[in-house]
Amino acid sequence: MPPPPDDADVLYRLLVEGVKDYAIYMLSPDGVVVNWNEGAQRAQGYTADEIVGCHFSCFYTVQDRVAGVPERSLGIARETGRFEAEGWRLRKDGSCFWTHVVIDAIHDSGGRLIGFAKITRDCTERRAAALKLETALANLDLALSNMTQGLCLIDGGGRVVLANERLCQIVAAPSCEALAGAPIRELLRDGLSEEASALFARDHLRSDLDCTVPALSEIVHRDRILSVTTRRLPDGGCVSTFVDITERRRFEDRIQYLALHDSLTGLANRAALHAVLDEALASSTGEPWAILCIDLDRFKPINDTFGHSVGDRILQEVAHRLRRAVPAPEFLARLGGDEFTLVLRPDAPGRLEGTARQVLDLLGQPYLVGRLSVRVGASIGIAVAPPAGGDPDTLLRHAGLALQAAKKEGWNRYALYEPGMGERVAERASLEAELRRALEEGAFALHYQPIVRARTGAIIGYEALLRWPRADGEAISPATFVPVAEEAGLMPEIGAWVLAEACREAAGWPDHLTVAVNISATQLRSGLVIQAVEGALTGSGLAPHRLEVEITETALLENRELALCLLRRLRALGVMIALDDFGTGYSSLSFVHTFPLTRIKIDRSFVRGLGRDSQSTAIVWAIIGLSRSLGLAVTAEGVETEEQHRLLARKRGLDLQGFLFGRPEAPPRGTPGATGPRPQPPGPTTGSETSGGSGGRPIAARGPRSGSAMAVPRGYDGTA
Repeated sequence: MPPPPDDADVLYRLLVEGVKDYAIYMLSPDGVVVNWNEGAQRAQGYTADEIVGCHFSCFYTVQDRVAGVPERSLGIARETGRFEAEGWRLRKDGSCFWTHVVIDAIHDSGGRLIGFAKITRDCTERRAAALKLETALANLDLALSNMTQGLCLIDGGGRVVLANERLCQIVAAPSCEALAGAPIRELLRDGLSEEASALFARDHLRSDLDCTVPALSEIVHRDRILSVTTRRLPDGGCVSTFVDITERRRFEDRIQYLALHDSLTGLANRAALHAVLDEALASSTGEPWAILCIDLDRFKPINDTFGHSVGDRILQEVAHRLRRAVPAPEFLARLGGDEFTLVLRPDAPGRLEGTARQVLDLLGQPYLVGRLSVRVGASIGIAVAPPAGGDPDTLLRHAGLALQAAKKEGWNRYALYEPGMGERVAERASLEAELRRALEEGAFALHYQPIVRARTGAIIGYEALLRWPRADGEAISPATFVPVAEEAGLMPEIGAWVLAEACREAAGWPDHLTVAVNISATQLRSGLVIQAVEGALTGSGLAPHRLEVEITETALLENRELALCLLRRLRALGVMIALDDFGTGYSSLSFVHTFPLTRIKIDRSFVRGLGRDSQSTAIVWAIIGLSRSLGLAVTAEGVETEEQHRLLARKRGLDLQGFLFGRPEAPPRGTPGATGPRPQPPGPTTGSETSGGSGGRPIAARGPRSGSAMAVPRGYDGTA
């Protein structure tokens, strides 16, 4: 049976007061706290003695009280019987906590309002968790909306559960909501193509996909490429991402193209050539095919003179002409600079040389760049496989050897590789190595050839001539080692040594004697000749007017502007300047007019014909007359006979040089104070001027150790 009414009230009161997780208390009709349980004390910090009799608005923040929130809460409960809400409330210590509040209106049996029952629950932790989850969901939504990849969650039936904005764009859907619940195959079919839908189903919707390994594939639709990745989920669904890689693929293709092509001409490059040669060698069935190495002949001076923009235009035109010269199936590459390579499969032995001649003819035609018309020309080296080598490097090296051989024969030529070419290159490399050692060890020497007055036979100076006496006693001709030194880039350093040594020797001679030193084209090209001359003069103390530098027309032709600038600076130092081998070049008169010359040296080829060849004689007299009118000194080179000397001695103020007066000799060694050649003064038998009818030897003046001098072939110096 139920307990008596009084006992029931006691039990209910004890139950309410014992609840610790909820604040349960009664309010009077006007909101005053009537009672207080333990849960209220724990939640809000007040004891029953402290709070009973206080208005419940003390639990609200100042802002809520000012806004009338407590009164509205009671008003709603009074009118509707119940008020429920969440909000911030205050504890006794002033701290805030988030609460869930329920206020129920209490009426007596007659329906009269006797108060309110209020239940308050502390939901601070729950709210914090909810806010954290809400923030995470918002961030997730933000991330999904701004992903560059299209993403969708697909259930086990192939329907879209979740999709982001990017996927909507890819499949041209109106909104993400429109995708939810739609079959993914239909979306891909409508937004892309039936083929794309079928490919996705085949590669990504199979039930046997491994959950640990993503499925990858590409879908090509019109001009777009999509990369698709799908991960299978344990519940049978999957997550797929769609990435538009169209631009990336185009960029990769461009990178791949640039890796195998020359950016200036669009031709294949060295890497592509090696790949083609590797493939050709691997698949060769024994039929011949050839490599043609093509190098432009006069490209560098044009590039240096007119600038790289003109040079680039010429290279592009060369590539265009080569494409026209070569049938479509053949292979064409630019290896860099002005070097091109052509791969041919000759169907007949004569086709190689015919193609080479055709290429030379095409490349030799004028190039029109703007209003500028220039000619370049080319040389070609040919290597035929398999005889010339079984790997790309060997074939290219042999074609390069043939190219060098073609260039040695002159411009606009071709040559086929022969086995002996490698040996000659090896010998040349060995000679270059020896030259470098000789330069490091100071193994070079200078010999001196006298220059005399034509009428008196008096020695006025010497020309310094470079010699290389090797350790084994063999003397190498300058004609052999100087070209190697030129190609190896050693001549500026060797030339500086010649200048310094010649000036040092000449400084010990009598003051009226001069020394002539040849300046090579590479010395001028390097621009270091000024420093070399200044260093030689300063180091030796030789007066500048006693040094005469000799330069050839060929050296001046390479870069007229640079040569003119350098020679003017030399002349400003007081150094004399002679034009060597005059009369052999086509621009001699313009050189005499333009450059600051002090002397002209008549080439031996004209002197040789004196008295025998009327044309040579006329040329020599004309050069002498021209020089006199311009105030230039004149030296006739290569005087070797008494008749040549007799004829030349008729001309006033002429100087002579040749074997008749002395061969090039080393300065005497071991003699105290001897620092150079010892000129012999003219005497009855060594320097007297003879009459026109005398048949005796007019000049017997010799240089040092005249009886032991060795004849040396003509080379670097132009006289010996």
